[in-house]
Amino acid sequence: MKVYRDQSLIRPDLQAHLYSERLLDNVRALRSLCSPATRFCAVVKANAYGHGIREVVNILKNGPVDFFAVATFYEALHIRPLVRRQPILILEPIHPAQPAEQIRLCAAAGFHCVLASLEGFEWACRALAGTERILAIHLNLETGMGRCGMDPQEAAILLERLSSRTMLRLAGILTHYATADEEDLSFAWEQQRRFDDFLQTYRLKNRPDLLIHSCNSAAAIKMPQAHYSMVRCGISMYGYYSRPASNPPIVLKPVLKLQAPLTLIKKIKAGSSVGYGRTFVAKRDTLTGLVPLGYADGYRRVFSNKAVMKLGNYFVPVIGRVCMDQVIVDVTDVPDAEIGQMVTVIDDEHQSPCGVYALAELADTICYEILTLIHAHVNRIVH
Repeated sequence: MKVYRDQSLIRPDLQAHLYSERLLDNVRALRSLCSPATRFCAVVKANAYGHGIREVVNILKNGPVDFFAVATFYEALHIRPLVRRQPILILEPIHPAQPAEQIRLCAAAGFHCVLASLEGFEWACRALAGTERILAIHLNLETGMGRCGMDPQEAAILLERLSSRTMLRLAGILTHYATADEEDLSFAWEQQRRFDDFLQTYRLKNRPDLLIHSCNSAAAIKMPQAHYSMVRCGISMYGYYSRPASNPPIVLKPVLKLQAPLTLIKKIKAGSSVGYGRTFVAKRDTLTGLVPLGYADGYRRVFSNKAVMKLGNYFVPVIGRVCMDQVIVDVTDVPDAEIGQMVTVIDDEHQSPCGVYALAELADTICYEILTLIHAHVNRIVH
């Protein structure tokens, strides 16, 4: 078991346990849906979806992964010392407000960058003018996501201009699906058709020097015809379908379990209140336990008086309001509860009442948000 303590503000007893073999099993399961020639891009943005970017990259860098994808230049810079074999793709498009030095550093480091506008294209060219650096770029095509893709007409102009700009090398074409995680895939397939039409029109589809990629996790699982030459998997790699699935084609195992200790056990009488606003009033003599984490650590305030945690084999209700760095649970029905005993805050089982899916439902959100909110100062422990 390896414990990372390279950040001075990490609290050792707030523990996010990461199970390496589960992570690798999930990648293998996802790869089994693809052809052997399809490359696998591991998306590790947002601190590896809350799991810990350094820990996840260290697990995967010697595994069945061909690329890493991050959101920003800063994330790429952070993991570059860890990665030797795989290229790193920065998903945030180049833009004119970006320092020119960043673009030059991307070229020097061999990062792959995304272009989604002619302005970004021209800025990248100016930033690299007079240098011997060549930047690998991926063109993000707008097919219906409506976020940061380039309209096909503009993309065609960019392709034409690229032929005379030796400081940029077209390394890939990508798009992103807006509804691949929905039950109705009709719009996703329409996006794929638009993407395919562009590839065919400009004779890009079968070029061996280009990475063609459109699939996020949901599309990689549900749209095999859209795999092209690479898939980009994020949430599924960490053990989750975009939303709970009844009959999934592969088994995904949650990689993370979040635990914290009981730091105080206290008796209160029936009729006594707990926490800010007195939102919980005990109906019986109650034994309360204090768990030292709260919304500052990523445990949502909306869980107040709704969520449960797991103590041993018992599920204990959260009572009163979740505080900034403390939560109170009712441990009355747990025999021999002890100070220092570890409480499971987020379980690593799909069906658990304190699993990610259950917490996402309580918060009226998605599993991504529950995971990415786990603060960086929580101690990541790799098993």
